[in-house]
Amino acid sequence: MPAPLDLQSEPFSATGGAAAEGVSNQLGRPRADRFTLLVREAVQNSWDARLGDDAGVQFHIDGALLDQAARRQLAAQVFANVPAAVDVRARLLADGDLPILAVSDFGTRGLSGPTRGNVVPLPGESTNFVDFMRYIGRPPNRTHAGGTYGFGKAAYFLASSLKTICIHTRFMNGHGVESRFMAAALGPQFESSGPDARRFTGRHWWGRLAPDDVVDPVVGHEADALAQLLGGIQRAPDALGTTVYVLAPDFEGSSPLQVLQQMGRAVIDYFWPKLIDGPGQTPTMMFSVRWQGVELPLPKLHEEPELALLAQAFAAAASGVAAAGAVLEPIASQRPKKLLGRLALVRRPGDSVPSPPAEGGADGNGAELYQRQLRRPMRQIALMRAPNFVVKYVDGPLVPYELAEYAGVFRVDADADAAFAGAEPPTHDDWVPDLLLNASEKTYVRVALRRVKEAVEAFTAPPPIAAAASGVHSVAGFARLLGGLVPSLGHAASGPAGPAGGGAGSNGQGRSGARRGGAGAPRTSFVGEPAIELVDGIASMVARFEATSPSGEAVRVVALPKVLIADGFESEPPQGAQQPRVLKWIDPAGATAASGTASCVIPARSGTWTLVVSIPPDAMISVELKAEAAG
Repeated sequence: MPAPLDLQSEPFSATGGAAAEGVSNQLGRPRADRFTLLVREAVQNSWDARLGDDAGVQFHIDGALLDQAARRQLAAQVFANVPAAVDVRARLLADGDLPILAVSDFGTRGLSGPTRGNVVPLPGESTNFVDFMRYIGRPPNRTHAGGTYGFGKAAYFLASSLKTICIHTRFMNGHGVESRFMAAALGPQFESSGPDARRFTGRHWWGRLAPDDVVDPVVGHEADALAQLLGGIQRAPDALGTTVYVLAPDFEGSSPLQVLQQMGRAVIDYFWPKLIDGPGQTPTMMFSVRWQGVELPLPKLHEEPELALLAQAFAAAASGVAAAGAVLEPIASQRPKKLLGRLALVRRPGDSVPSPPAEGGADGNGAELYQRQLRRPMRQIALMRAPNFVVKYVDGPLVPYELAEYAGVFRVDADADAAFAGAEPPTHDDWVPDLLLNASEKTYVRVALRRVKEAVEAFTAPPPIAAAASGVHSVAGFARLLGGLVPSLGHAASGPAGPAGGGAGSNGQGRSGARRGGAGAPRTSFVGEPAIELVDGIASMVARFEATSPSGEAVRVVALPKVLIADGFESEPPQGAQQPRVLKWIDPAGATAASGTASCVIPARSGTWTLVVSIPPDAMISVELKAEAAG
C-alpha cells in the first residue's frame, strides 16, 4: 500500500497573503443558495475548459454515500495527517455514511499545466491546475468565457460542511494522457508554537511532498486509485476531464435527493441554451444528475412550456432572424456607437397552456422531480452573455388583462461581451455597471439594461388612441399586443360563463345568452364573439346581442357585469377596487342610445345592438344579460 499523502499548510509570507476566510468571503453575499452557486460556477468552469471552440462538453452531477470501508481507506491514505481545525479525519472515522457530491466534466482539457504558482508556463501552455488549485482571483484569458473570476472556485468549498474537496483530473501532456489527484481544504488561520512559530493562512493541500518541501499532486495510476476510494467516476483511458469531489456537503436539513433536485433545477434554469445552441439547434453541452448511480432524468425543453417559449426567443436572438410570432430588436448604444446585443420577444395566449402543478416531491422519479411553481402569466426576460448562459431573469410588465403571456431573451453581441463580463460580480448572477472602470463599457451596460426595459414595456403596452367618429373602434396595435386574441362567450350549461381569455360571458343560460322566463318571456341572445376594444380610450368588452319578445313589446335589457376570480365571481368587491361598468348601448344604426346606465329599453326585433362594458385594470370580466318586459 502506498504511503499516506503528505499535508502542506500554507504559511503567510513576509508580505502577507490571502487567508482562507478571505477566500470563502470572496463571493460576498450571493442571492443564490450554495448549491445553485456551485452549479453555476462548475458549469462555467467546464465550458471554459472545453477542448475547442467547436467541441461539446458533458457535465455530470453525482451524489453518493461512502460506506464505512471507503471512509476508513480515505482516512488512512489521504487524510492521515490533518490540521487540528479541519475535522475531516474525525468525520471519516465516525459512524454513519458520509455523503459526497461529484461534479464531473468530459470533453475538457483537464487541470493541466504547472502545479506551482511561481512557475512560468511555457508559451501556449495551460495554467488550469494552478488557476483552480493555487491562485486566488486570477481570471482565465479566454474569449467569451463564462467565468471571469478565479476565486469563484470558493463555491466548491462553501458547499462542503468540512470545507474540503478532492480533485481527479486527466489531461494530455507531451507524452500522452496524465492523471492527477489532490485534496484541499479551507480552515481558520492559526499559529504554530515553539521557537520557530509561524502564522498560517488556513489553506491546506494533500499530495506528495517534493524535495523542496512543496506538496505536489499525486500522478499516474496512484492518482486513479485514490479517486476510486471516492466512488471513482468512471473514465475511459483516454477520456479527458476533471471530477471535483465535495466531501460531506452541507445539506442544511434537506435530503440528498432534494439537493440534487435543486441542482438539476439550476442546470435547467441557467444553462438550457446550451441544449440548443449548436448547429441545427443541437446541444453543445449534455447534462445528467444521478443519485447512487441512478439517473434522475432532467426535463426536456418542450416538456416545460415556459422554457419552450424562452427557447423560441433564444433562437431569434442568437440567429438575428425573427421567426413568425417573434419580435426582434437590436439594442445599441449611440455614443459610443456600438451594437450591444439583440432582444427577442415572443408571446402566446395566456390560457394556451395549463398552469404548472405544485412543486414536485423530493421522492419523485424522472422529470417531475424538477417541477416548480411559476408565476403565471409568464413574463420573464432572460439576460445572457455570448457563452449562452443565463445571467439572470427579470420580470416584465403584465400584458393588459392577462390575455397573453410572453418571454424574451436579450443576448449580448460577441463584440460587446467583455464589458458585460466585467460587470458581473463573482457569482455571475447580475450586471452591475458600477463595477466597471472604463467609462464606455459602463455606458454600454447601462444603456443595454435601460433599452431592454423600454423595449419590453413598449411590447406590452397599448399604443396611444386616436378618437374615431363612432366612439367605438378596434385598434390594430392593441390587437397585435394581445397576439390576435379575442375573448369568446362561455358555453357553460348553468351559472355565469367564464371569460375565455378575459372579456365576456353569457347570461347563465348557455351560448345564446337567453334569459328563460317562460314561453312568452322576452329573451336575449349574443351575436358572434365579444371583442376587447379601446372605446374612448378605455379598454372595454364589446358584445353584440339581439332581444326578442313574443308579444312584440319593447324589452328592457339589464347588463350585469362582474369580475371573475379563480373560483367564481366576486360577490363583494374589495373596498376602493374598480368595477366593470356599462359605458354605452349602441343601436343597430351605430348611434348611442344610452350612456352610463345599466339598462336600456330596446324595441323588439329591432336588430343587433352593441353593449360596451369597461374592463378594470388587471381583471377579467363576464356579463350577464337580463331581459324583461319594458312595460
